[in-house]
Amino acid sequence: MLWESTIMVRDLVGFTGPWRSLFSHSATLEMAVVGTHVLSMLVAGGLAIAHDRGTLRANRWTAAIREHHFSELHAVHRTIVVALAICMLSGLALFAADVKTYIVSVPFWIKMSLIAMLLANALVMTSAEGTLRVASTGEAAIAWRRIGTSSIVSAVLWGSIVLVSIVLTLSK
Repeated sequence: MLWESTIMVRDLVGFTGPWRSLFSHSATLEMAVVGTHVLSMLVAGGLAIAHDRGTLRANRWTAAIREHHFSELHAVHRTIVVALAICMLSGLALFAADVKTYIVSVPFWIKMSLIAMLLANALVMTSAEGTLRVASTGEAAIAWRRIGTSSIVSAVLWGSIVLVSIVLTLSK
């Protein structure tokens, strides 16, 4: 393919050669990296989807319960971000172990696009949370709707990332 023959890809393959060799000759290392990737995706996505579900139900709760959920939502984002960062680092290690395969893989690039959308959605949610902290009653209702919409998008993106990850694994 065209990508495989570019100088940049050849240099990247050469640069990652020692890692690829180590990775391909150590079942323990491979299991550790893959396990870390899957576990961190499970933690980040599981927490996100669980809190997204709560957010979608928040309109039916009293103001006090909704405020508690908002505090929990803010607190859990730190854990989600750390787990997502670990997932991205282990994903980078997986990519480096087989650059030639992933650089031309359509499912890989779809997954990367979904992750970029997930990160953009997180910025939207964070912005809405910031608005909610200082909002008047009318602005708060709008911010909760934005957070609710962002929660739906988050759940759909996490589900899509898992499905594309399965396709990526099976197509390798």
